Amino acid sequence: MGQGIREASVLYLVLNSQLYRLYYRNDPARVSACPLTVHGLLHIAGGITAVGPAWTYWAYPMECHCNTLLPAIKSRHYPYESINSFVTATAQLNQIQLLYNLDKELCLDPDQKEHDKLIHGLCMFN
Repeated sequence: MGQGIREASVLYLVLNSQLYRLYYRNDPARVSACPLTVHGLLHIAGGITAVGPAWTYWAYPMECHCNTLLPAIKSRHYPYESINSFVTATAQLNQIQLLYNLDKELCLDPDQKEHDKLIHGLCMFN
C-alpha cells in the first residue's frame, strides 16, 4: 500500500469515528442517522489498493445504472419521485425473487425467457 493511500486510510478512520460519535452516539435507535456513505468512506483506501482508482472500474457500471433509470422518469416536474418509485419497486421485486427463489418466474427479460424455453425444449428425453 502506497504512503498516500495509508495516510488516506488513517484519515478516513479518524473521520469515520468522529462522524459515528456525532451521529450514532452508541445508541442503536439512532442508526438511521448514520448515512451509508459515511461507512463507505472506510472502504475507499482498500478499494484503491485492490483495484485502482475508482474511475478505472466504476464508470461503466454507473453508466449502466443511470441508463436503467432514464426510462423510469415519467414526470418532468417530479423526476426524483419517479426514480424513487422505480428503485423501490425494483428492490422489492429483487427481494421477492431472492426470498422465494422465483428467478425464472419473475424474470422481466424476454430474451432470457425465450432462451430458457429453447434450451428446455431441446433437452427432452423420451
